[in-house]
Amino acid sequence: MLLVVAGIVYGLFAIGCFRLAAIHDYEMGVSVGEGMFTLVGAVALFAAVGWPRRRTLIVLFGTLPLVAWFAATPWNSGPPFLFASMIAPIFAVALILRATWASTGA
Repeated sequence: MLLVVAGIVYGLFAIGCFRLAAIHDYEMGVSVGEGMFTLVGAVALFAAVGWPRRRTLIVLFGTLPLVAWFAATPWNSGPPFLFASMIAPIFAVALILRATWASTGA
């Protein structure tokens, strides 16, 4: 359920980015780029629901591009968006580490 909610939030944010691109010509490139990376994250979150065995990797690799976008464009949205975009990948890494430690008996 959490993945679906997160996917909806990512999707709504992507729609907002595309809307901003349509309204403001001067922000079109940045808004479309941000919207595309957010859309990739939304698709990954929804895809992770269907593939439970690869869920954490799908979330990690599907949401990291948005983190990279915000890191590369700090003038665009600033640290709050960078930190917010890091939530899903950090949870995925934590789950991967937990599974690794559980399988090694550590």
